[in-house]
Amino acid sequence: MRNVLIVDDDTIVRITLRSLINWEEMGYQIAADAIHGQQALEYIKDHPVDLVITDMKMPVMDGIGLLEELNRLKTIPAVLVLSGYDDFKLVRDAFRLGACDYLLKTGLTEETLAAMLKRLDEEVFHDHGNETGGEKNPVVKIPDSVLLVDMAMGRRSLEETFFQQEYLVMQFEIEDFHKASARFGEDFEEELIKPMLELAGQIPRVASRCILGAVAPSRYCLLYRITDPEQYRENAVSACKQLCNVWKHFMNLSVSAGISNPGNGTKDFLNRFEEAGEQLRLKYLKGKGKICDPWEKDAVSFQQVRQAGQDYEKLIKGLMIGDEFTVWSEKKGFFSELYKMELKAAKEACLHLICSIAWQLSDNHDDISALFAEEVNYYEKIGRLDEMRSLELWLNNYFRWIMDYNAHHADRKQADMMIRAKRFIMDNYANPELTLGSVASFIGLNEKYFSTRFTKEEGLTFSNYLTEVRIRKARELMETTDLKIYEISQSVGYNSVEHFTRVFKKLCKVSPGGYRK
Repeated sequence: MRNVLIVDDDTIVRITLRSLINWEEMGYQIAADAIHGQQALEYIKDHPVDLVITDMKMPVMDGIGLLEELNRLKTIPAVLVLSGYDDFKLVRDAFRLGACDYLLKTGLTEETLAAMLKRLDEEVFHDHGNETGGEKNPVVKIPDSVLLVDMAMGRRSLEETFFQQEYLVMQFEIEDFHKASARFGEDFEEELIKPMLELAGQIPRVASRCILGAVAPSRYCLLYRITDPEQYRENAVSACKQLCNVWKHFMNLSVSAGISNPGNGTKDFLNRFEEAGEQLRLKYLKGKGKICDPWEKDAVSFQQVRQAGQDYEKLIKGLMIGDEFTVWSEKKGFFSELYKMELKAAKEACLHLICSIAWQLSDNHDDISALFAEEVNYYEKIGRLDEMRSLELWLNNYFRWIMDYNAHHADRKQADMMIRAKRFIMDNYANPELTLGSVASFIGLNEKYFSTRFTKEEGLTFSNYLTEVRIRKARELMETTDLKIYEISQSVGYNSVEHFTRVFKKLCKVSPGGYRK
């Protein structure tokens, strides 16, 4: 059984990874998790770890820092990197530092994780070389689609032959991937990726001038070679729309796209790849299954949205956690700024803020489209407002919708955490070291807050709940086995049989021996 360490400061990601698959069936077990690289490193120094699954962006020590430190150890575990939308530069650095592979958080499903573990099992943990000394394996030509993605992600050097003329880079993403992927079984390579690429290859202009590869089952990269300098913009957007329509018609997949500015040679490729991803992130303002390009009139820019996220960080954070006072205070300043602008500039500022909010919702594993029953094109919605007062009223309502949505989902998520906490207790009650702190740490809540919420929801304290679980299990063992009392005591988490006897008698009004008789 291989030991796995999960490293991520996002509680939901850690819990998701733990529960996404049956680890033991695949020959793995979760040894522990950590909220940053330093905590992970301290654990690895004292415990055997075969596989580290780590996020890139974390406080204290990030994923790159962890990889650098791991390379200084005598025994280095295999490392699987978790990547977000804008982490591709970090993923390339991770490969240079010895990471085995990566998983996109947006495409993290039971199937993608299981497939990755199988690949690691075959390529990293087992040597499939020819041990008999026979003939060498034949050299297999690597498809251009694979080479393109490997170059984009930093797994191989850039090859000049790919970039001998001007080009654009496009990134495509399947919308609602977690729902859509359920239709494609467990073998994404055969059931999803291969059909996506084959359908694209049946479009003549794609087949003749483009290379398309899968960055992940949910994300695709296309190199579009420019052969029409006068009309490349219109033709590229048209090709992009045709691809999305083909995938929608034949595979019932809604796909959004981002297109870069032109690039020339190897020196531009990685920047154009990043730019295509940035354009894709602006899709939230247009709706699902849309195309974002850098030439669209009056479209916002990635840099403007990112700056808005920094400028209005307190307002956005207040909206996410339902902090009425902070929102009230911060929006006064925001509206004060808007009234100093021309109406057009004020509308643009609102779009920047809305897109930045959408990014935060996405990071929180939510979707801005869930705010309303119908899909909203924010360019059109904001564009129809013809005066500052109307803009202010709409934004006030919008802020309220976001706060109400987050409050509802926060309650749901906290309830889910209590369920996970109780499952963790049921899985670990036999461990004498199980404490309130260890359970709170597992679900990522402050110990005091967890204690208060647990007592409120369960009607009894954590300590009393754990005691009841242990004693109930002890009674089951007495009724169904011939184990001795001291063996039962140890089986339900008590090191001292005397202490177990006192607790049992207090709850059951009879000694363990008397209960068994």
